[in-house]
Amino acid sequence: MKLIHVVAAAALVTALPLALMAQNRDRLQRDRLQRDRLQIDTTVSIERQGSVDLSLVSGRIRVTGWDRKDVKVTASIDEGSLKFNANPSRVTLGVDNRDGSRRRHGSLGDARFDVFVPRGTRLILEAVSGDIIASGVQGEIEAGSVSGDVSVTGAVRDVSLESVSGSVHVSQVTGNLSAESVSGDVRAEGISGNVEASTVSGTVRLLGIQTRYVRTESVSGDIIYTGNIDPAGKYDFESHSGSLRLNLPRGAGAQFEVETFSGDVDSDFAITMQPGERKRNKGRFEFTIGDGKARVSAQTFSGRIIINDTSTDSPTRRD
Repeated sequence: MKLIHVVAAAALVTALPLALMAQNRDRLQRDRLQRDRLQIDTTVSIERQGSVDLSLVSGRIRVTGWDRKDVKVTASIDEGSLKFNANPSRVTLGVDNRDGSRRRHGSLGDARFDVFVPRGTRLILEAVSGDIIASGVQGEIEAGSVSGDVSVTGAVRDVSLESVSGSVHVSQVTGNLSAESVSGDVRAEGISGNVEASTVSGTVRLLGIQTRYVRTESVSGDIIYTGNIDPAGKYDFESHSGSLRLNLPRGAGAQFEVETFSGDVDSDFAITMQPGERKRNKGRFEFTIGDGKARVSAQTFSGRIIINDTSTDSPTRRD
């Protein structure tokens, strides 16, 4: 009987360290998994013209194009967890609150994504209350934020940007552009593709535009356009209570269809009116500058319409 007790005691003594080792191993694994959920620093391969999809609730997304063939991801989140997945054609990174706590969606902490992608990569970027910044990517870009700013520089394919209460700023795009904001400003510079830009209460500024098609709208904000007028182009500018300022190069030729209810129309260019045109419809008339080949529509209910010659120092010109 004593021998049995001795053997049992020895087995217990041996089992205790093994149990402690298992507990330590499990704890280290849990800690490692928790760190993986809170931060990521990795580099993965992606095929040419693959896509990168990034989304967060609050914080900041920054994407930079580079000449390497890999995607480098550095990300962290204060509370919650990161969801990362990669395959040869697509890389995705998002946030989640499935970490064992019972926190609601709104208690997720700020996240910060810094990502380098091969030039030409397609981007899909989404944020709720975070800013989005992309530069030098040169691929197709879709980006939207509810209350953050969206900024994109350098793209050679189509770009689509949206923000509800933030501003949208885009520059150096050779593809088509669609830019929208509800209460923020929209600013586009150096665009050579088709341009569609709109805002409800902000100002739309289109600067250094070289394209055949522009359509822009604002409800209560001003619209400022500085760019070319292509002979085969069509340009539409519309604001309800804001002013329209069109800064055009000398030698521009277009047929204008202008409508304003209580505002004035001022032009640096010599205007050719058709006989009886002013009497046709009060507040709405057509006229021609230069060769009249392009088509320009400018409409505002209570704002001014100002057409400036950019080669002169016009007192009404303002970028």
